[in-house]
Amino acid sequence: MLALMRRRLFVLILLAALLGAGPAGAAHWSEFGGDAGRSGAQPVDEGGVPAQFVWSRTGLADRDVRTSIITSSGGTPSTQRLIYGTDGGFILMAVLQSGATVGPRGGTDVSAADDPFGGGSGSVTMVESSTAGALGQVYAIVNEKYSDNSVGLQIVQVDEADGRVLRELDIPGTAGYRIQSSVLLTPVDAAGNRSLFFVAEERNGPNQKLFKIPLSNASSPTSTIGGVLASPDINANASASPTFVNLNDAAGSATSYVAVSTFDGILTFAVADLAAGPSSTGVGEALQTPSVPVGANGNPPALAPALYAASSLISTTVHKFTQVGNAQELTRTSSVLLPGTPAPGLAITAKGQRVLVSTSRNLFGLRASDLAVVTKYHDVDDLATGTTGFSRTTAAGTGDVVAIVTDGGTQLLLDRDTLKPVDADLFAPAKSADGSLASFGQPSISHRFLQMSTDRGIFVYGLRQASPPTGYWLAASDGGIFSYGDAEFFGSTGDITLNQPIVTMAATPSRAGYWLAASDGGIFTFGDARFFGSTGDVVLNKPVVGMVPTRSGLGYWLVASDGGVFAFGDAVFYGSTGDIVLNRPIVGMAATPTGDGYWLVASDGGIFAFGDAPFLGSTGDIVLNKPIVGMAALPAGAGYWMVASDGGVFSFGRAGFFGSTGDIVLNSPIIALTPSATGLGYLFTAADGGVFAFGDAPFLGSAAELGRLNRPVVTIAAKP
Repeated sequence: MLALMRRRLFVLILLAALLGAGPAGAAHWSEFGGDAGRSGAQPVDEGGVPAQFVWSRTGLADRDVRTSIITSSGGTPSTQRLIYGTDGGFILMAVLQSGATVGPRGGTDVSAADDPFGGGSGSVTMVESSTAGALGQVYAIVNEKYSDNSVGLQIVQVDEADGRVLRELDIPGTAGYRIQSSVLLTPVDAAGNRSLFFVAEERNGPNQKLFKIPLSNASSPTSTIGGVLASPDINANASASPTFVNLNDAAGSATSYVAVSTFDGILTFAVADLAAGPSSTGVGEALQTPSVPVGANGNPPALAPALYAASSLISTTVHKFTQVGNAQELTRTSSVLLPGTPAPGLAITAKGQRVLVSTSRNLFGLRASDLAVVTKYHDVDDLATGTTGFSRTTAAGTGDVVAIVTDGGTQLLLDRDTLKPVDADLFAPAKSADGSLASFGQPSISHRFLQMSTDRGIFVYGLRQASPPTGYWLAASDGGIFSYGDAEFFGSTGDITLNQPIVTMAATPSRAGYWLAASDGGIFTFGDARFFGSTGDVVLNKPVVGMVPTRSGLGYWLVASDGGVFAFGDAVFYGSTGDIVLNRPIVGMAATPTGDGYWLVASDGGIFAFGDAPFLGSTGDIVLNKPIVGMAALPAGAGYWMVASDGGVFSFGRAGFFGSTGDIVLNSPIIALTPSATGLGYLFTAADGGVFAFGDAPFLGSAAELGRLNRPVVTIAAKP
């Protein structure tokens, strides 16, 4: 009966997925123009510390990164593309989750010019057009040397599926022009069309113009590129990128505009026809890229509450531009002078509460409502342009952290509210063999993958979920799966005859799948979980009792009751107790955040640490009321919990104690524990499917409410 219920649940979920709107993809700012001009807000799937190093690309082809990184918005990290351009005129793509190359390993050469993606302080980031369900196209506007050795602009289209260059077209009306800032791709309009916007300047003349290129079916290899439309000279700051914004026109109708910074203020132009829109002039200084707070889904709001932009002569001033009703003159308020000259753009935290302004002397946090300085990175404004300052880089925020790279290439992860660096055990920046040098642009964050670039290459980290779990799974020994909260049902072995019972499960890092493991080491994959090997056809000395995936989701470890460890995929073997006579059998396993080590726990609470896993204490010399049945590591890796079959919890290192059932008479023994993603709580489950929540881990339901189960529950897994 329960198997039938689970199958019916799967059918209902499948129908909901087919009939309803798909899940929101990772928010990313490339749609708003890319590069340092974007707000950097990542309100979808926000992340937090610890930040675990996942992979890097530091070979010769990946150096001298000139653009910011963008990530495709559709799909999961196993299919999403990480995209960037280098000084040599190459576009490179890799799979976000693994770093696997897409297209030529050395990248695709798209320009013969000396400054394909901008020269000097210029940085020209491309855009991409993926959808929630499919990969799209990369569109780059590059400086190019034409066949007659004259210079101008080209539009380049690269297919995200395989990295092929589909088109390289000279852009009419741009001969003698160059681009020094990033491209804007507008959201899809009611007719399914999008448009590219960019600012370009004459190399040997006084004019700066805003250009528009319409795109039909922009996500398809067979997209149509329309005729070019250009504004007259607008005195634009060519190093500032255009920004998409919704404002009221003179008649009071919400209208889509492109905001452009000039040497005297903000101008806007209608997306439809470049007609002049609301503006604010009289600043008297060159403004950098305007930024707009985005909504909870990562898209610009229907009406922008404000635009923010920094200006500079010697010091930096931040301006807030607001529209009152349908007034076509934007109201301007300004901050106090800030030391240093500003970077090409600024950032706005996800909930629009802080404006983060990076200058050559410091990183400042301003209150968005009145532009008062709330905090700064250094107490003393003594940072140096070109090394420790932020004159070329902009912050990106997610959850309660802010990421930024200094002018000299040092990667920083800061607390959002204080702008103080997070503890070293929560973020240890990776380095290339010969160190890091200068950096351009802005970090990118997508699906809790943080990507940073320097002259020495690309560095990718995995962030933890910034909030408590919003769903969890229970698994029974027959492989029946019970889903709670927003944890999706991806399948089960509840109606399959198994050789051996299921003993554990693990969720994929993307939360879009899970593995089940049987006592013989047989592995069953569901959703986006991939099969990397098993011990199902091996005669084991002792049964498998635990499974832990790697942070990348491209491997896993199995552990047997004698402590024998089996590594598959990108999981590395660091040692085992398979050849040691144990006092008590091994009952569980947990990995460190780096993936470079793991702990094993025995039923007496004895801990065995391997690789970079530190020994932080055990109950091996304590007489327990009941045996230990499982363990879990603090997300930061600086602590761990054990749980006994009576629900007694033992915490070590920095793992906090949030409660237990050690003094409660249980209907069934506790069999497994899973931590909250924040490290501020945990869940455990009993064999009858009862769930107990402590700290910030929410109770979302239990299988005990279903009455008698076909098979006992053997494990619980919270959404990571």
